[in-house]
Amino acid sequence: MSISLGGLQSFARGLREAPAYTDQVLQETITEATLLLQREWQENMPRGASDLTVASITSDVASTPAGVLGVVGSSQPSALFVELGTRPHMPPAQALEPWIKAVLGIRDPKEVKSVAFLVARKIAREGTPAQYPMRRAAQATEGQIVALFERAADKVMAHMAGGGA
Repeated sequence: MSISLGGLQSFARGLREAPAYTDQVLQETITEATLLLQREWQENMPRGASDLTVASITSDVASTPAGVLGVVGSSQPSALFVELGTRPHMPPAQALEPWIKAVLGIRDPKEVKSVAFLVARKIAREGTPAQYPMRRAAQATEGQIVALFERAADKVMAHMAGGGA
């Protein structure tokens, strides 16, 4: 997610005139924004056999010489597969069994194996559809995130108007 905040020159001025304060405000704001996006993405992520993919969604903020950077991401390849879908491929049916049990609620071992094979065959024919949980999270939080940065810009300007550095 990348947001351009055109017209908010207060950050540029703040970084020149009160760099430590402006950096602190930016770190606080980006931390709040990334946590908001992380929570929304986790809530949008479909649940599977385990919540490993949901738990893998994290956020981080770093102050670098180029500026303050906020990142929200997942270490699990499955997050990308859920986001963008997959092309047709034959997954191992055994790998689908925990999902069959948890999501479909099937318990009989023979039925689990049978349904897992049928699901694998369907994925082999059709792939899996894109579900876009991250895109939906970004769209849902964009207005809130822009408002966070607008308030932060106002805070930096008020600080500089007060003469503090």
